[in-house]
Amino acid sequence: MILGVLRLIVFVLDTALWIPVVLLASLVDRNAKLAYRIAQYWVWLNVKLCASRVHVQGLEHLDPRAPYVFMSNHRSNFDVMALVLALWNCQLRWVAKEELARMPGFGWALRATKQVIVNRADHAQALASLAVAKERLRDGISVVFFPEGTRSACGMLPFKKGGFVFAIETATPVVPIGISGSARILPRAGWLVRRGGDVRVAIHPPIPTDHIALDQRDALLAEVRWAIEACVDGDGRVVEDADHPKAEAACCTAGVWQPGGSAATRSGAVH
Repeated sequence: MILGVLRLIVFVLDTALWIPVVLLASLVDRNAKLAYRIAQYWVWLNVKLCASRVHVQGLEHLDPRAPYVFMSNHRSNFDVMALVLALWNCQLRWVAKEELARMPGFGWALRATKQVIVNRADHAQALASLAVAKERLRDGISVVFFPEGTRSACGMLPFKKGGFVFAIETATPVVPIGISGSARILPRAGWLVRRGGDVRVAIHPPIPTDHIALDQRDALLAEVRWAIEACVDGDGRVVEDADHPKAEAACCTAGVWQPGGSAATRSGAVH
C-alpha cells in the first residue's frame, strides 16, 4: 500500500511537469505529432515507475507509416500505456469520452495531443468528432477504439458498433489487439499500482475493410471479437502455448518492448 501511494505521488508530480511541455509542443505542430512523441516518453517513464514491462507479439503485421483502426479489449487504465509502448512507431489517437477532457491538466493534454473527444450524449457533436478523426487518418495517424466502451470486470462486454462503422466508412484496415496482464497491475476500479508485472499485447493481422459494405458491420464486429478472443484466453492472458486451441490465430513473434530503434526485441530478451 505504501509503495502504491508513493508511486501515485510520483505519477502526479511527473505528470504536472510533463503537461506544460506537451502543451508547448502542440503549438508548433498542427497534427500534434511532436506532442504525442513527447507524451510517449511520459508513458515509458511511468511504466518503469510501476516496475512493469510490455511484451509485444505481431508487430511484423504492421506498417508504421500506414493508418489503422486499432480495436482492443479493455480491462484497466493501464491498457492505454501498454498500447502506447507496444505501438511505439505509430501515431495513435484515442476516441475518448468528453468527461476525461474536462479533467484539469489531463484533459488539456488530451486536447493538445489531438485525441478524438466524443460527447456520447450529443449525437451531432459525436459525429463531428468522428469527422475530425477521419482527417487524422489522412495524415497517417491511427485511431484507437475500445469497442466495449468501458473497462470490463472480467471477460469482454458486448461491442459497440461505432468504431466498425467508422472503419468501413473510411476504408481503413481494422487491427484487433488482445491485452492481458494489465488488470493485475492496475485493477479496473483502482488507482494504486501495488505491484508491477508483465503486460502482453498481441497484434492480429489487419482486416481490410475497403470491400465491406456498411450493412456488413455486424459480421466485421464478430470477426474482430473472435480475433481478440483468439489472442486472449478466459483469464485474460495472451495465448502462447502452441498446443492451445486458440494459439494459431495468436502465433506471433514475441519480444519485450524497448524505447528507440525497433519497438520490440524479437529474441524475447529482457532489456
